[in-house]
Amino acid sequence: MISCHLGNGCSLAAIRGGLSVDTTMGFTPLEGLMMGSRSGSIDPGILIHLLKQSDFTAEKLDDLLNRNSGLKGISGVSSDMRQLVQAIAQGNQRAQLALDIYIHRLRAGIGAMLASLGGLDALIFTAGVGENSPVVRAAACEAFGFMGLKLDGEKNQQSPVDQDIAAVDSAVRVLVIHTQEDWEIARECWKLNSQKVHFT
Repeated sequence: MISCHLGNGCSLAAIRGGLSVDTTMGFTPLEGLMMGSRSGSIDPGILIHLLKQSDFTAEKLDDLLNRNSGLKGISGVSSDMRQLVQAIAQGNQRAQLALDIYIHRLRAGIGAMLASLGGLDALIFTAGVGENSPVVRAAACEAFGFMGLKLDGEKNQQSPVDQDIAAVDSAVRVLVIHTQEDWEIARECWKLNSQKVHFT
């Protein structure tokens, strides 16, 4: 499976036998996919170039990469996908560019996860954008028709929660799953507590 966690923060995970074998995240969640206000992976040379500017500091760079890049920085509109789609409908070209880059990076990331898995049974969309943006889901899936992945357009346009939105004859299932990060954190805390693990 490939899990596409697409919210204000975005990441992919390649899952085999219930275990994550690859992820787009690195030392921090800033690496990987383009996000709402985070840049995602960029050429490290850009950082060196910016830091050589006389008025640029590490603090300004941190703010730029984490809070003023991604969809927000490129579109000049918002980090919110809903507002971006509205701006595109009104002819905003920067908003369209932001969405195009977002989709391109998402497809490239899915392709990288495919290489780690050597195949795919299910593609999962979760979190705010993954659960609520039929535009993003359709655009992401369109690139993988060569694998026999077929989306059910009608199901995709509805508001699917915990549903399979792939066409009946699709070789890959496409699932929209409601994210439950708080529940997963609670489960892990309960597990640690029940094992009486103590941190000093």
